[in-house]
Amino acid sequence: MFAIRALWWSALLLLTAAILVLALTPAPPTQGTGWDKANHALAMAVVMLVAFRAFSATSRPRLYAALFAVSLGALIELLQGTCTSSRSAEWGDFLADLCGVIPVLLVLGLLQRKRKAVC
Repeated sequence: MFAIRALWWSALLLLTAAILVLALTPAPPTQGTGWDKANHALAMAVVMLVAFRAFSATSRPRLYAALFAVSLGALIELLQGTCTSSRSAEWGDFLADLCGVIPVLLVLGLLQRKRKAVC
């Protein structure tokens, strides 16, 4: 069990690093969904899922995963606004991040309730 959790934490670390690199490079990547806001939502939805698995041994994995994903989105915008000259912080990007986090948060909640009802 420890090895599986370690793999999820490693995946979360690598995913976070990759997203930070992509977010802080001078030019935004040209690949992806073709729409910047959809790229943000998709990235944070994946972060949310991986973080949920990484935090699965905690008492509130959904909460911690959501806090991690939202904090990462906020950190990216903060860094883009203060540490780069070629990128800028945008509220729209942060809202797009939330559009990736919230549906995953809700679906995970429904799945957890359904699992509890069956057990």
